[in-house]
Amino acid sequence: MVAKKKARPPARPTMTPARARRARTVPLKETARGGSGLAPGMQALNSYLAVANVGASLDFLERAFGFVRGVTLADPDGQLRYAEMRHGNSVVMLIRKGDDATATGGAAALYTYVNDVDRALARAREAGGGTGDAEDKAWGDRAATVTDPDGYRWVLATFKKLAPFG
Repeated sequence: MVAKKKARPPARPTMTPARARRARTVPLKETARGGSGLAPGMQALNSYLAVANVGASLDFLERAFGFVRGVTLADPDGQLRYAEMRHGNSVVMLIRKGDDATATGGAAALYTYVNDVDRALARAREAGGGTGDAEDKAWGDRAATVTDPDGYRWVLATFKKLAPFG
């Protein structure tokens, strides 16, 4: 009996440096790394959810999935406006609907830290993304919202300074 040769997998196409540059949306040097542009304790990419009741969402995520509570910010009357929860190295940010929830489009967004939000915003515009203007936020980030071709919202942000939540 003659043994059959195994078929070789097709060769991978070689990516030229020019093709690699076009394939990357954000070059590594522009991604928030090593603290530059990145808020303390955050990852480069975080979930950002607008919720009806921040306290109830905190309780649910803690009890249902084992998330750990982080920073919480409340109104003078004690009502939670913002909270962070962690699951491993990931962060979920919760904001009360109506409190700058326009960045999420009313429901959810991907909060993405970059080294230079104005430069990243310009690149998003060049790529055809729907964008708003960058502005300094009360919590210390400079941020802008970009809508991708599929309608997803991306909040591009650069950390500037720690500030109390207005």
